[in-house]
Amino acid sequence: MAGTTEGGKKASEGGRGNQQKASPVAIENYLKGIKYPADKNKLLEQAKNNKAPQDVMNILNKFGGKEYNSPIDVSKELGNLQ
Repeated sequence: MAGTTEGGKKASEGGRGNQQKASPVAIENYLKGIKYPADKNKLLEQAKNNKAPQDVMNILNKFGGKEYNSPIDVSKELGNLQ
């Protein structure tokens, strides 16, 4: 199937494609259940618990050491990385 990766997920949905293609929506989905405020380590832990693919984990690993107070803060940080 064109545009999908192993497992049938598009890279833009958080599949195992290029890390630049993991969309903010996919990343937010893998952070479901997180309690804010949260630092980078909490974001990574929640994403791992939600079985995030490596491309999502790679992006979260690029985050700074600050505290994120909401999904909006996470989205802003994603924008700063691109």
